[in-house]
Parts: sequence; C-alpha cells; structure tokens
Amino acid sequence: MSPLRFLGLVLAALLGAFLLLVLAFNTYGREASWEAVFGSPDLGPYDFSVPSRTGKLNDTLACPADDCQKGIPDVETRRYDLAPATLFAVAEKVVKRLPGKVRVVGANPVNTRLRAIVFSPVLRMPSTLSLMVAPARGGGSFLYVYSRSQIGYYDLGRNTANVVALISGINAELAAVTPAPLAPTQPGPAPAK
Repeated sequence: MSPLRFLGLVLAALLGAFLLLVLAFNTYGREASWEAVFGSPDLGPYDFSVPSRTGKLNDTLACPADDCQKGIPDVETRRYDLAPATLFAVAEKVVKRLPGKVRVVGANPVNTRLRAIVFSPVLRMPSTLSLMVAPARGGGSFLYVYSRSQIGYYDLGRNTANVVALISGINAELAAVTPAPLAPTQPGPAPAK
C-alpha cells in the first residue's frame, strides 16, 4: 500500500469517527453529553465575601470597584437606587432570559442570592452564574455577579457575555419601568393677530 493511500484511509477513518461522535453527541443530547463526560454542571455556590478566581481565562467577576475586596472585577457594577429585594426580583427575571438555555438551581429571595446554569446557545457548554444583591452603604443596593465555565481553560468570552447581558438586561428592565424625566416645555410662537 502506498503512503498516500494509507494517509487517505487514516483521514477517512478519523472523519468517520468524528461524524459518529457528533451524531452520538446530538442524539444523546448536548447538555447530557457534557454532564456524562465532565460531571454535574453546577459548580456550587460562590462566596462573594472572599472572591476567588479560577486562574484560567474561563471566568468573569462583576462587582462594585471599591467593594470587591481584592476580587479584581472584570466588569464594574454600579449602585442601584432600589431595595435589595426589588433589585433581586429584577435580576432573577432577567437571568431566565439570558441567551442559551438557563436552569436556575438555587434562588433565595431572603438572602438575595441566585445560582443558575447557563448553557451556551450552540454547543450547550455549561457555566455556573452566581449573583448576590447586597445593601449599599447610605441606601440602595449593589449587584455582584460571578460566572465560570465548567469546561476548558478559555471560554471564548462566554462568561463575560453572560455577565454583560445580565447587567444590560437589568438596566433595560429598570429603564422600562422608570419614566424618563420630562423635558422643559418651550414657549411656542405668539399667535398672529
């Protein structure tokens, strides 16, 4: 057998194995396939009082810059002029509308914490998104969010996209229910005599 023919057979076998793997992946289910290989997609609760990072390029932390206690946020959150319970209710509503498939695995409105598994839109790779709403000094509340991937060293920006979509969704939701200030009226031209 010639080396070129042997190479062709090896490539055809690899392509066939890859196609069988893709077929099995889609038949078994994308979420179930990842869970079968890597275990439960729920990475557990996150402790915002002692923020820690994975050390990989597969997580994103969002919190107030001066209140993150050395967590070094990727995204800074602002102070909201809302009670923590109100902000939490809005955040919980927005989490369920994030891109991809979302499974809430823990929500506690009393201590304003939520944990959800967010599966990416196409491959359904899981990330654990944790959020906490805390009262701000002087009134209002702060939002803390941490999203981390279960699989891989690099997440192709998926966790940052989850966090930014959540914060943008909260801001849009609040803007929709908060009326915009009215512009001062300008006097019209004097009527003609």
